[in-house]
Amino acid sequence: MIPNGLALCKLHHAAFDAYIIGVTPDLEVRVRLDILEEIDGPMLQHGLQGFQNRRIHVPRVDHHKPNRDFLAERYDLFRKAS
Repeated sequence: MIPNGLALCKLHHAAFDAYIIGVTPDLEVRVRLDILEEIDGPMLQHGLQGFQNRRIHVPRVDHHKPNRDFLAERYDLFRKAS
């Protein structure tokens, strides 16, 4: 069991680590405001901006789901970095 794990592709992992995207304790993706306002073409639009307010998919088994307390702590850091 890995309570603080999220399965992300390389792009989204890097964006998560750089506080470009965050995940709320309610499992919704948030994109930093300056990134949402940026106009840079389809990769930015579909690769990051399009994930704003979308829910992440989590395993059905409860003990495999991300720990919401850990998500809340990390999301607070995302908000402070924004």
